[in-house]
Amino acid sequence: MTKKNLKNDPKDQKDNNLEEKIIELENGWKRTQADFDNYVKRSEDQKLNIIKAANTDLMMEIVPVLDNFRRAFLHAPNSPAGEDNFTLGIKQIEKQLEEILTAEGLKKIETTGELFNPAKHEAISYEENELPADSIIAEAESGWEFNGKVLKPAKVRVSKGK
Repeated sequence: MTKKNLKNDPKDQKDNNLEEKIIELENGWKRTQADFDNYVKRSEDQKLNIIKAANTDLMMEIVPVLDNFRRAFLHAPNSPAGEDNFTLGIKQIEKQLEEILTAEGLKKIETTGELFNPAKHEAISYEENELPADSIIAEAESGWEFNGKVLKPAKVRVSKGK
C-alpha cells in the first residue's frame, strides 16, 4: 500500500470518525456536568433565599413581642424591696428570647448618642434641645434590623438644636 492509500483507508477514516465522536461526547458530557453543577448551586441559592425570607417574616412577627415586653416593664409595679421574683423572671425570659434572636441575626437599632438617620429612625417629634440639631433625644420605641435589613425603624424624638 502506498501513502495515498493509507489516508483513504476506510479503517483509518472509521477510527478518526470514532475519535471525533468520542471527543464530541466527552465535551457534551462536560457541558452537561457543568450545567448540573450550576443547577445545584442555583437550587441551593434559591433555598437559602426562601429560608431568609421565611426568617424575615418570622422576625417581623416576633419584634412586637419584644416591644411589648419593654412596655410591660414600664408598667410593672415596684415593690419596696426592689423587683419581685415574677418581674425578674419575665425580664430573664425577655433577655433569653432576645439573645436567641440576636444569634439568628436580629439586631436592635442604636439610638442613644446617635444622629437621626431616616433609613433607620422614624422621627415622632422635633424639639428644641441642648443637643446639636438632628441628635436623637430619646427613643420612644425600639427599632430592629435583621441581617442588615431594617424590619422596623426606631421611633425617636429628635433635637432641633438650640
